Amino acid sequence: MADRGEEEVKLLSIGVALAVLGSPALHSQDDGLPPWVLTLSKIKRQAKAELQRTPNYSCLETIDRSQKLPGAQPFKPLDTLRIEVAFIDGKELFAPQGAGQFQDVDLSAFMSGGSLGTGAFTSVARNLFVNSGGLTTGSGEEKLGDRATIWYGYKMPELSNAYRLQGPGGEAYVGEEGRFWVDANSLELLRIEDRAVDIPEYLRIRDVTTAIVYGKVQIGPSPVLLPRMAETLVTDADGHQDRNVTEFTNCREYRSESLIRFGPDDSDTKPPVKKK
Repeated sequence: MADRGEEEVKLLSIGVALAVLGSPALHSQDDGLPPWVLTLSKIKRQAKAELQRTPNYSCLETIDRSQKLPGAQPFKPLDTLRIEVAFIDGKELFAPQGAGQFQDVDLSAFMSGGSLGTGAFTSVARNLFVNSGGLTTGSGEEKLGDRATIWYGYKMPELSNAYRLQGPGGEAYVGEEGRFWVDANSLELLRIEDRAVDIPEYLRIRDVTTAIVYGKVQIGPSPVLLPRMAETLVTDADGHQDRNVTEFTNCREYRSESLIRFGPDDSDTKPPVKKK
């Protein structure tokens, strides 16, 4: 990417950054704070407000899954999953496409085999901006296509218990690091790239990366900030790769007449669409 400008910044708690502009004691001293701190504070406050005012809603989540053996090219299509996902009263719920009955179950209940990443729908952005997780590690300016943007690096330790990985050898909470990009003028969130770090060897997972693209979607009377697309790439200890490309469409306000179930309902679960 062209037009990159970078500057080194000291580690700063995202929670501290959120508080900078909200503190009366500090507000009169804004001129003495580094510009990147002031900008970060505005970004965090704006993103937090956007996410907290999001109404209950649901979207169709289409996941194209593909795999690649070590040394093989290119990725081979595996299947396509179509699942209704809803964010209702702060919780993610799922349902098979067309079922109309959201369930409080893990997304893996709708698949067999392969890798599946969760969290793109709400968790990643909310961990950063609502729960104030992470430390900033850098900032700069960058062009995304023709769009001028500002980026910030971040990292979150495994002790935050924000990222859980499951592998052939078991499961564990891991750390994560990445970047997020915002529009240089509106400060609207555009993209998050995230990578798992400090992965225990016993999980038999070498690397996990996730990229999420955000945009405004009309939900009810107002446009709200939602994920539009996401890509997750999992590489195991032997070099085998699983790739999931997820698209969120048909987003709409959640209607109270929809039924919520707690626990799996096998009669409504449809198998994934196999690709040849």
